[in-house]
Amino acid sequence: MSIRTKKRTWMVPAALSMTALIGILAGCSGEKEAAGSSSTQPSESSAVTPNKPVTVRFMVQNDPGAPMNNDMPWVKEFTKHTGVQFDWIAGPENADQYKEKFNLTIASGDVPDLMESPGDMLNKGGEAGTFLSIDKYLDKMPNLKKLLDSNPAYARALKTDGGKIYYLPHFLAVKTNNTFLLRQDWLDKLSLKQPQTMDEMYNVLKAFKEQDPNGNGKADEIPFTTRNKKAGLNGFIEPFGVSLDEDFIVENGKVGFTYTNPKLKSALAYLNKLYKEKLIDNEYGTNDTKIWDQRLSTQVSGMTWDVFARQDYFNKSIQQVNKDVNMSIINPLKSADGKQYTKNQQLPIATTGIAISAKSKNIDQLIKWADWFYSQEGQLSYNFGIEGDTYTMVNGQPQYTDKVVKDPKLAAGSVIKALGRLHFVSKLDIRYENASQSADVVKKRDDAAKFVTDRFPKEYLSYTPEEREIINAKYTEISTFKDEMFDKFIYGNEPIDKFDDFVAKINKMGLDDVTKVQQAAYDRYLKR
Repeated sequence: MSIRTKKRTWMVPAALSMTALIGILAGCSGEKEAAGSSSTQPSESSAVTPNKPVTVRFMVQNDPGAPMNNDMPWVKEFTKHTGVQFDWIAGPENADQYKEKFNLTIASGDVPDLMESPGDMLNKGGEAGTFLSIDKYLDKMPNLKKLLDSNPAYARALKTDGGKIYYLPHFLAVKTNNTFLLRQDWLDKLSLKQPQTMDEMYNVLKAFKEQDPNGNGKADEIPFTTRNKKAGLNGFIEPFGVSLDEDFIVENGKVGFTYTNPKLKSALAYLNKLYKEKLIDNEYGTNDTKIWDQRLSTQVSGMTWDVFARQDYFNKSIQQVNKDVNMSIINPLKSADGKQYTKNQQLPIATTGIAISAKSKNIDQLIKWADWFYSQEGQLSYNFGIEGDTYTMVNGQPQYTDKVVKDPKLAAGSVIKALGRLHFVSKLDIRYENASQSADVVKKRDDAAKFVTDRFPKEYLSYTPEEREIINAKYTEISTFKDEMFDKFIYGNEPIDKFDDFVAKINKMGLDDVTKVQQAAYDRYLKR
């Protein structure tokens, strides 16, 4: 069913996904910023001296691990520095439901002072006049301006083709993001080596399934599990030369569609084999975080695809009941030609940002509030919290206190989130990334950075109204169909030899028109 825009409203392509970016674990930078780099020094201009405290409404996507309230320690800290307090509006945890609430809120005309969302949605709102054009206020935001001037990739990612900035960004710090994590102690018990190829991965999963590595005498192992639905299978797909981190792929300068690429057919055949033999979780399409966590923590599953810092999290949680547990990170699997790569990364700025309502009565105050986070003082506070409580200065460098790094139950990133450092604009600090993870995770994360390849920058593209009409009218239907068929191919409900028919049907849905739009938007992006 086609979706068309109505007069004076704007729609969101259904394929866009809400990414929880400011969250519990390591972030990653992208494109040209080297992992571990922290060369940009923020401005010393950091003081905010409001005439009086203000309370603003702030709509965010709810996180069950840290429902926001004004009594959280870091919320109090930020309020102390900026004078801005919050009336929190918690949107649904589910990404699609949050998008729906976001759109309904815009349509109602009762727009909160601040709204969190993927940048594409905020840009559309800005073009419709809903959100403030931040670029007009850069002379009042010296810290943000300095960051944008410091790295061309920042400005290219944030600005629209017309040079407008409609949201406040989260600047990221490292490159790598998701990875395979597996039970090294299971490998050792079964006298296996870490898998490096697709065949070796199959053999490891089969051994996990059949040789009782959890030692309970039952054939209850689910070798691989995930909480991220099909995206959690990406580590099995990238060795074939395509990635679920980009719906569109650039090859020799030409934009194509990942889901009609012949390389995906081979990946689906491999996944179908794993699924039929129950080597991957047969409930991957419905698992939530709770089920995923339970399967790994209770040692039913021995492998997943998730953020690097989960190595520390699971080692700490599972070792409470089994001291021999050793969750470990492995590098991307090799393709048939021996090459290794991953496009699972975050880019120069996060895909989610915060916009200011054009009708807010507190615009000047919010401009000061936002710029403080980009200052030296604001960056230190955002990344490390409260001096003497969550961090101390040691030889001129901030270090987390035991309150953060030695929590008996939670990894450092989870502690940070629970203290309230969520849903604020930011410039992540590589020292935060390093301090919140073990030295082993930091080393493996940085070693893996050499495998990262730039992905299609769909999150940063801008579209004309006519192009949006094509996307909404044609791509929404294509996206829904390809998601349905992706799972059917893996489940075996649709035989792999029907892949060419699947491609033909997508082409008839208007894929050529959609890729032409993406090509034009990509070409404009390169010229920014």
